[in-house]
Amino acid sequence: MKKAISIIFGAMLMLMLAACSETAEPVEKEAEQGTTAEKKKADKEKESDLTLEEVFKKTEEANKDLKSFKSKMNMKQTVDAAGEKQEINSDIDMEFVTEPMALHQKMTMSIEGEKQEIDAYLTKEGFYMYEPNEKMWIKLPEEFSGQILQMSEGQTNPSGQLDQLKEFVDEFDFKQDDKNYILTLKASGEKFDQFLKDSVKETMPPEMQAEEMMGDMKFNKVEYELLIDKETFYLNALNMVTDMDTEVEGQKINMNMDMKSTYSGYNEVKNIEIPKEALENAQEINMDEMNGE
Repeated sequence: MKKAISIIFGAMLMLMLAACSETAEPVEKEAEQGTTAEKKKADKEKESDLTLEEVFKKTEEANKDLKSFKSKMNMKQTVDAAGEKQEINSDIDMEFVTEPMALHQKMTMSIEGEKQEIDAYLTKEGFYMYEPNEKMWIKLPEEFSGQILQMSEGQTNPSGQLDQLKEFVDEFDFKQDDKNYILTLKASGEKFDQFLKDSVKETMPPEMQAEEMMGDMKFNKVEYELLIDKETFYLNALNMVTDMDTEVEGQKINMNMDMKSTYSGYNEVKNIEIPKEALENAQEINMDEMNGE
């Protein structure tokens, strides 16, 4: 189960954006009462004639020197293992610094109606997490935090890896409203499934790249909606839906995820430091304890 969840999070980190040569189509809006010809003309002037390829290039350029950002995320997951379903709902507030890579994350997770709040820091010093039930800080094993850092290397930009989906250019729907370029993709099929597995494999540590595990993984559906700011070319929002099957230790697992996220505060976060209390008092746990052994 832990391996399957790691895989789906890896996929989330990898897949973002593509390019094509069509101009964004304006999003149709319901007519507002009292709309004047002047207003219609003003709305028309806000329309951009940039192609998706041009938006791609400008987004890539704007994000070259990105140093930090903030994100809010709501994620709903359903895990079906051998006919037993488990629902996980998460609300996440995150601050991220790209160099050196560091994050601070506050998450409220609800599993089968039971809520748990998590306050976590990940830096080169390690992965520290506050355990609210025991009212204490714990430090996760170095090998675990190292894996997370490795998975995050090169994925620290919310609009990063812009070349990843170029081969699926014809499948993108490209529109615009007053503020955003809107990119949507509904992908399925063997070609896209293999691309996803290859992308996820590249982010995984060597010990998690076993061919038999990757072969058991199948993406049934992936849907994206990306909102790119017209002025800054930063990512304003990313909405993502996935449906995947995998098999772990002979157990078939289906995972559905519906994620809605917004991004802000670009280059406003200067530094992320682990609290002194955590550094001095955290209890270290090993991988066996993490796995419940």
